[in-house]
Amino acid sequence: MDLLNSPHIPPSLIGALTVYPLLFGTLGRMPAVRAILPLKADTQKQYHLCNKIVASVHSTVMTISGLYLLLSVDWTKNDISTYSTALTPFLVGLELGYLTQDTAFEFYQRAQFGVGSNLILFHHVAVILGSVYYLYALTITNPGPYFIGMLSLMNMSTPILHFRWVLQSRGRTFVNSKLKRFIDTALMVTYFWCRIFGNWWMGVAAGAKLGMSWYEAPMHIGKKYTITTTIMFFMNVVWWLILAKQWVKSVKGFYFSKHSAKKSE
Repeated sequence: MDLLNSPHIPPSLIGALTVYPLLFGTLGRMPAVRAILPLKADTQKQYHLCNKIVASVHSTVMTISGLYLLLSVDWTKNDISTYSTALTPFLVGLELGYLTQDTAFEFYQRAQFGVGSNLILFHHVAVILGSVYYLYALTITNPGPYFIGMLSLMNMSTPILHFRWVLQSRGRTFVNSKLKRFIDTALMVTYFWCRIFGNWWMGVAAGAKLGMSWYEAPMHIGKKYTITTTIMFFMNVVWWLILAKQWVKSVKGFYFSKHSAKKSE
């Protein structure tokens, strides 16, 4: 089989597997990128920074492309499941390519530096398997462009998350600032909107199409969508609860500890 001409392997998959590693390597050799972190930052942190920049670039492309797909099509006239557009396989291929190389980086991090996140690894592997299944089983008969567009918007919070990490890495001035509380709040709200509310809204859209409520719809759109959306929803809820717990702790420590200190004076 000619892989490059296969309808199941979009060019964006090949492009992501090529461009993102090249971008990672280029960033690692740029003095301007190295200057972002303090001089005392070790090799692992510099690698992490390059990976986060690549992730932010990918997330921005996915968010803009997903928004374009959702806003450029009249969904009152075109079916949310069967409407055919080249953007759908483009987005899935790009996401699959990015997650594949990022998962490879996660394994490299573990081998080279002895650090890594089991939750991130599980998330990546789950989405990779879902993307592969989509490209091989769904692209011909049921591309689901509306759902792919909504799933692409889940990348919206990623640049905020990585921008916060960069500022935190630069020292305690940011950690003890109001700016950090603002960014923490923006991250928590954006994450909830694009990953939890967005997942719920896909149920609303499917329910409107099928003439039923949002909580009934997942049981009538096929096991492949039900399993994928349910797993993704609960994973995102877990992530958001972790963010919310960190936010409460951060705000409580920043505002209430200062208030108590002033009262004691």
